[in-house]
Amino acid sequence: LLEDIPTKVLSPGGKVVILTFHSGEDRRVKKSFKSGFKSGIYSAWSRDVVRPTKEERRDNPRSSCCKLRWAILSDQNAN
Repeated sequence: LLEDIPTKVLSPGGKVVILTFHSGEDRRVKKSFKSGFKSGIYSAWSRDVVRPTKEERRDNPRSSCCKLRWAILSDQNAN
């Protein structure tokens, strides 16, 4: 599914945002975005994860394991 995002879902310059809830999921997303960036598929990607704030974790304890990563499809990739 991660390999299909750039070619089947996004337009050039489109953004993909993925939430993960497990370290194994996060590792796959991180490696996929990094590989896509190196091969020119993505023009930018999140090297650091976005984590819930202290207040959000207090209000929603299940969010504590959540990580957000993003990537931007390169303009050279046309569907």
